[in-house]
Amino acid sequence: MIPGLPPAFDVECNRMEDVFASVKSRTVGKDGNLLSSEESWVQRELQYYENLYTEQQELTVCLVTFNVACKKPPANLAALISLKMAEDKNRPVDLIMVSLQEVDMSASAMLKEETEASTPWVVGLHAAVGADSRSPSNTPYYAFPPKQLVGLLLCVYLRRQLLPYMQEMSVATVATGALGSMGNKGAIGLRLVLHRTSLCLINVHLAAGQSNVVKRNADASSIFTGMDFNVQKRQALAASVEDGYIISEYMDLNPELRPHDHDIIIVSGDLNYRTKLNYEEALELATRCDIERLLKHDELVSELANSHSPWWGFVDLTPTFPPTYRYDIGTNIYDTSEKQRVPSYTDRIVTWTKRKSHQRLIIVERLQALVDIFSSDHKPVQALLRLPILCEVEEKKKNVTQLLNDRIAQVGLDRSTSAKTTITPSLLEFGEQRFYECGARRVLSLTNVGECVALVKVFRQRNNDISEGAWLRVYPSNFSILPGEKKEVTVECQLHPRCMRWMGSWRPFEGRGRLSLSSMLLVFVNQGSVHLVECLCTFNPSVFGNSLENISLLGNEACLTAYGIKGDLEKLRKVVRPQLPKELWFLCEAIYARGARQPNLFTENGSAEACTEVMRHLDTCCEPIPAEFDIQSVATCFITFLQSLQEPVVPFSLYGAAIAAGKAGGRAPLVFVQQQLPPQHANVWIYVCALLNFLLRPVNARSNELTPRILAKLFSEVMLVRPGVLIHDSSGHREGSYNGIAAPPQGVLTSQPLRLQLQQEKEDAMSLIEYFLMPPPESLR
Repeated sequence: MIPGLPPAFDVECNRMEDVFASVKSRTVGKDGNLLSSEESWVQRELQYYENLYTEQQELTVCLVTFNVACKKPPANLAALISLKMAEDKNRPVDLIMVSLQEVDMSASAMLKEETEASTPWVVGLHAAVGADSRSPSNTPYYAFPPKQLVGLLLCVYLRRQLLPYMQEMSVATVATGALGSMGNKGAIGLRLVLHRTSLCLINVHLAAGQSNVVKRNADASSIFTGMDFNVQKRQALAASVEDGYIISEYMDLNPELRPHDHDIIIVSGDLNYRTKLNYEEALELATRCDIERLLKHDELVSELANSHSPWWGFVDLTPTFPPTYRYDIGTNIYDTSEKQRVPSYTDRIVTWTKRKSHQRLIIVERLQALVDIFSSDHKPVQALLRLPILCEVEEKKKNVTQLLNDRIAQVGLDRSTSAKTTITPSLLEFGEQRFYECGARRVLSLTNVGECVALVKVFRQRNNDISEGAWLRVYPSNFSILPGEKKEVTVECQLHPRCMRWMGSWRPFEGRGRLSLSSMLLVFVNQGSVHLVECLCTFNPSVFGNSLENISLLGNEACLTAYGIKGDLEKLRKVVRPQLPKELWFLCEAIYARGARQPNLFTENGSAEACTEVMRHLDTCCEPIPAEFDIQSVATCFITFLQSLQEPVVPFSLYGAAIAAGKAGGRAPLVFVQQQLPPQHANVWIYVCALLNFLLRPVNARSNELTPRILAKLFSEVMLVRPGVLIHDSSGHREGSYNGIAAPPQGVLTSQPLRLQLQQEKEDAMSLIEYFLMPPPESLR
């Protein structure tokens, strides 16, 4: 699944009455008998009025975030946790959340999510808390299964007396590191429903770098829009689906469940937002504990106040201590190395509540940095909170039920079940966008002016639109609105490589320097109107997100120039063209000349601003990449270029053959590339592998720490993309299918046979790449 992409609706094939087919007109009562239409309506409406039949209680919480810098647990590990509240020493802590970062950042750890490095931390924390996962048990706390994502580790504990009131628990992860999929950065989330309140606990590690706020924001946005807690439920349903992937009927039962669908979100981690001062200024303020002035220059404080930031609506637990980063390990002295990292509040805890009135009810009893822990270059941060939790009151529930019955008696069933809504605006303009400069957001406002709860679903219309609206993202796309209330919906422009097949028909030398799109969103209201929202956008061309065929047609012209002028495409196709796109050559040449010995090459992303400049240079100039562009950003653009091709280096139609060649071994990989890959694609494959072999020469690998296995992992995910992850085309055909078990939507694992096949395919894809990563001749070692 592509986060935020609304489902498609074909006005010629789909029926409007099927949109809410999963909402039954009549339900079954507790006695097993079918309820009347009136009783069914009351039961459906009742779930949306829980604030009227619940009362507030308090949940006591201990939160800890600690970047452990790949070190083992300190001897005083128990100091991280407080089992009693600060103001009432007799009040036990109900919930404990420990967020660790950089538990394991070794190169080998990038190849798998979970490593042995987490074991001493898990064992030590269990002992410090007094917890285990057994049931029943005499320990005071229940330990939820710990979850690791390479460097991230999330451990959550619940006081055993509260276990009977826990209704749901699930875990989700989002990786935002290299390729947007490596787990050296990202988040682990745990969803928990206690009584009538849903909690979303997220351990986060965002992009590093003093001037990388754009990338940090992009990572945060990816986490909040990409973390889906219903994936596991769809897994269970998928086992009964014969063709192996979940169809829309099953999706309706368990739609995407994102962090902002919860009542309370707690984010705890190394957010990496920095102090916007130079080293000397920040050090002076930190030394004299001038916290107020430091926070005036804090990046996160600025983001929390920015309505266009992914952090809008969150509230910071404002630090009351000096910056927690960066110390000389074993001391309380800020960084004295040559790099002189600016003292910053990187380690943070922020909260968000669905009901803004609940934010005021979150009480911070204690917030402190644990300065007596010296094992890392960060200091742990610990917080003790009291959170508002809603508990159901049976008498109040009966009263609300009676009120709903009275309403239906007064106005009748027809009027009670007819939803009335208004929407503004009906036109959204996104201006000019391109592959690496998109993300514009607009807001729709829906108001319920009727007598009943309005159930809303947002679709994109396929008909009469070459893009099928696949450039639009909607958050949320499935929701409800109480009578008299208003709901804001965010609509965002995003260009995803797997949603851009429509751009293949937009070719250079056709005199179309820009492409104007008009896409329609259909906002369906159950038992109500269908609102139409037109979305307008103008796209500028780019070699990123394009096809190899189009890029090769550019010849010696820059992309923006070539798209803006007219030429004879048939003649151009007959002209001898470069065997490799010049833009790819420019990227490889820069890495060859300046990046061969760069540490963390490909495993850490360059800054978003620098990447944008590199991409803009490749689109507008026909010359090598200037030396002032940092090589990490060039490497990131190299990966992005390959990753964003509309047809991957191994075309979708040849994916099965490629996997078979990797599995067979011997000369099969060579035969596949020589005889089956189209010439343009084969040239790209060979050239990329030649660059990788150069990087693996011992004289380079000693510095860049790359290995054949790491490169095979990285580039198998870029050059071989599993079919079945594309959106459907206008005819309903699923692009890229091949003979074998059908692929599930992205992020959905299904039955055991399919899980095993997916894992085997990854191994075979890596084997195909590794075949071409040969040891250099002895003379070059």
